[in-house]
Amino acid sequence: MKTLRNIIVLIAMVTAGGGCKKFLEENPVPNVSYGVYNTEKGVEGALAAAYSSVRLGVSSERALTLSDAGTDLFTVGSDGNNEFNQYLATLSPLSSKTTDYWDYHYKGISECNIALQYVPKVSMNAARKLEVEGEAKFIRSYFYFDLVQHFGKVPLVLEVIDEAKTDFKRAEVKDIYNQLIGDLTSAYNLLPQTGKAQGRVNKAAAAHLLSKVYLARASATSAEQRGIRGTQPSDLDSVIAYAGTIASQKVGAYSLVPDFAALFDINKQVNSEVIFAVQFTNTLSNNGSGNQQHLYHVPQYDAVNTKILVRSIPYGRPYRRVRPTPYVYNGLFGTTRKYDSRFTKSFIWGYIANQAANNIKTSAGNTINVKVGDTAIYFSPVQYNNATDSAKLMQENSRFAVYMPLNSYLPFSKNYIFPGLSKWLDSQRPTTNETNGGRDWVMYRYAETLLILAEAYGRKGDFNTAANYINMIRTRAAYKQGEMKTVQYWTFEGGDYADRTKDNTAEMQVTAGQISQNFVDFILEERGREMLGELNRWEDLDRCEKLVERVKLYNPDAQNIRDYHVLRPIPQTHIDRLNPKLPVSEEQNPGYY
Repeated sequence: MKTLRNIIVLIAMVTAGGGCKKFLEENPVPNVSYGVYNTEKGVEGALAAAYSSVRLGVSSERALTLSDAGTDLFTVGSDGNNEFNQYLATLSPLSSKTTDYWDYHYKGISECNIALQYVPKVSMNAARKLEVEGEAKFIRSYFYFDLVQHFGKVPLVLEVIDEAKTDFKRAEVKDIYNQLIGDLTSAYNLLPQTGKAQGRVNKAAAAHLLSKVYLARASATSAEQRGIRGTQPSDLDSVIAYAGTIASQKVGAYSLVPDFAALFDINKQVNSEVIFAVQFTNTLSNNGSGNQQHLYHVPQYDAVNTKILVRSIPYGRPYRRVRPTPYVYNGLFGTTRKYDSRFTKSFIWGYIANQAANNIKTSAGNTINVKVGDTAIYFSPVQYNNATDSAKLMQENSRFAVYMPLNSYLPFSKNYIFPGLSKWLDSQRPTTNETNGGRDWVMYRYAETLLILAEAYGRKGDFNTAANYINMIRTRAAYKQGEMKTVQYWTFEGGDYADRTKDNTAEMQVTAGQISQNFVDFILEERGREMLGELNRWEDLDRCEKLVERVKLYNPDAQNIRDYHVLRPIPQTHIDRLNPKLPVSEEQNPGYY
């Protein structure tokens, strides 16, 4: 079946209103005619261009910087972006990162507007016309949902702009949410259960995104935010209604992949859990800049001991942009890691020697000969606190060339070496230094649908139903019969050696009573355990009005965060182009002027 992997975008969007690199550009390009869009080929080309613009989130550090950096779960790596990870003064209207984020979102919005304006005029299959409308409304909603969460009030542009325009007024947040809900409801009704091709949005994708929009509106706790977002009493019921269509299989047969590790197997990217994935390919000529997320969570493993461990395709190219905070190891997973396989399966804990060398002095103080296949680096999640524990750990791991317990690699001076997040690694790249990756970006998956339902029921006070949905995910997360747990299970976590391959499903279950206290924090932590590094953390913290609180608690490198950081700065390049220009308090977010 033809997929989006093989679609070539036929039309370059180069006019000011047609998706140019700088959306609000004032210089028109007179040689481009919109007449091309009066054809089926033109409309499909505009829609394909919009899909391609979604790719831009992971074709560089855009999504990583805005969605994971500087949260409670991730902090700056040795080659990371300090202004976003540490909330420095350079996080300002002049930041190139926010400008780029703003521009590519409006580029995609422009392409959707073209498809929506011209599709009624063209001669094409009637059913396909409706699908195009649904797809374009979905993608435009995706872009606006990002923008409203990060910037608050933004220009709400819903029509094609075919001449120079400089008067863009920011729409109220509640009006943007109303537009999102209207567009996504329409998309849900228009889209088929199975998309036109693999990688196209379908009815389930619309239901999932619509449930996220309703949940974001319902997540406001303060009276001020509820007013800003336009929160309605029925929002949580709407979350349950739309997410429930997926859980009840009314819009497709989705289910959890039985093994958490298999979910991220690059050879099994099309599976029962994926609701919507942005597609890439290993054919570099069709891949643009590719999916570059495989670069950013990789430690500098090849700098620890180059005699026995050099850069390789399986372990990735180490850009080390972000690293997990201390909280991830001992807080987020602190209460579950004994029985939670997600802790083991989300990271690379051991790096295997790919070169042989003799007389290697280990961190345990002995000298060993290392063969290919021996353990070159071993990370331990255990933080030892006394000499007895230290000696026991060193003895347990004396055969490893470099042994790094938790408090050996967490200091800022060691921010180049840490367990690498394995979810994004791309073993199918042709060379060790290739940045153009072919892994799909799984944007929405069924486990998140269940967490959305759990949160909605919990916010309504129905903790029994919330626990049921959470336990579905935790059943998958538990070690199953025959699975080997880590050595820490029986050395430091209090487990019995005889139980090292025992099923732990029962131990991973939660009750209504356990989750009813501080439920919002609990669900944020469960989302963190399940979706660590999947480009949604900043948005989750912000919608729950927990960003500043949790970053101050759990991210020691980001103590500069202030209350105004719940919004990003409006790019100065946009403000400078406005004419007429309102007072700066109207054009810019508080704290940035």
